Amino acid sequence: MWLLRVLWAVLKTECTSSARPDPKHGSHRRLCKAYRRRRQQVKSFWIIAGLIVLIEPALPFIVFVSLFTTFLSFMYLDESESRSR
Repeated sequence: MWLLRVLWAVLKTECTSSARPDPKHGSHRRLCKAYRRRRQQVKSFWIIAGLIVLIEPALPFIVFVSLFTTFLSFMYLDESESRSR
């Protein structure tokens, strides 16, 4: 039961955190609202990819979609890091 409380507290804190991130913190970019919004969009990419894989359950297709979605996720999450510097 304590594990559920801890997980709930972490999720609640992550979703409702409106504090400004400390610029000296190592994960400053991961705490920004823009990054969290992009992470939600990446989650949507993965849900859509999962639905596509369920429609066409062939192993080569699953590997291709998984690798492409991984590439797309990393590319999209890292895209604004170069612009913000």
